[in-house]
Amino acid sequence: MDTLWRDLVVQDYEISRPASTLLEFDLYTTSLMSWPATWMNDPTPFGVLRRPGIVDIDRSVHDHLVRRLADHLADPARAQTFVTRAVSHRERTAAALVRAEKALADGSTATAGTALAEATAAFLPVMSTHIVNWLLPEPQWESLLTRLLGGKERARACLLALATPAETGHLLAAHQEVVQAVLSVRGGAELGTAAADLASRIGTLYGEGTPAARAMPYEDPARAAAFVQALAASSDLEAEFRQIAAARARTTALREAWEAAALLAAAGDPDAVARVRAIVTILTWACDSEERRKVLRHSYLSAVRRWCQIQGLDPATLTTSDILAAGAAA
Repeated sequence: MDTLWRDLVVQDYEISRPASTLLEFDLYTTSLMSWPATWMNDPTPFGVLRRPGIVDIDRSVHDHLVRRLADHLADPARAQTFVTRAVSHRERTAAALVRAEKALADGSTATAGTALAEATAAFLPVMSTHIVNWLLPEPQWESLLTRLLGGKERARACLLALATPAETGHLLAAHQEVVQAVLSVRGGAELGTAAADLASRIGTLYGEGTPAARAMPYEDPARAAAFVQALAASSDLEAEFRQIAAARARTTALREAWEAAALLAAAGDPDAVARVRAIVTILTWACDSEERRKVLRHSYLSAVRRWCQIQGLDPATLTTSDILAAGAAA
């Protein structure tokens, strides 16, 4: 939550994420202060840590770096390079978490610690993309599209369509997995096996609070099984898949139509075409990135919590530096 106070922009996660542990505050504030170095090779820190969860950013520094970001992402080649790097960090995080989960299941705490350190190193840049996402130059984009499309309402409709995730959002995707589990049980699959598989894949996504501090309800296969049984009483679950597919098809068609309209409106102006292409590249990535980051964040926090329990550590007091150091020492 940004608050302007005199010449400071205050980012206060104690207000916006009150249930967070020290590790979560550390993830957000470390990635917040380092995003210029991570994504623009600019060593200027984005603020100073007041205490875990709160960063004070000089307003002149804030405004300068946000302007630099707008310029940086205005070029379609740089925009594509940014997206390629961001996706690579996301994939590295996911792969490291798979290794960590396997090690935890095998009882190999040292291997799990090494994998979690690798996941931490890859995930901090992913968290920095979250900061970039909130600093995207949407007012400038709206101004450009207003000029090209002939009105502010059309510009906003275009931006909204372009900001629709190309892939199914994480909660809807998780719901589809639940429905699929129900249908498999109806088809004869063993309930316990289906529920355990479901718990391992989407269990961290449902429930109040944070998986850094305690297990989410459906991380427990028994509760996942009860959930599957309750949904099994529902009728015509297959219709949900058809409705979801139809809705996704409509939003995809709308996004493609607005992308074509913006490019056609920019035709004849090479600079405008380049800027529209950059907007499309960044927005297509940005909305999907937030969906994928949420899944990775919950998986990461859950894995760290379980590793701490095995090690006899307190997950509420751990920081990213502690995890990186433990991985290096393993």
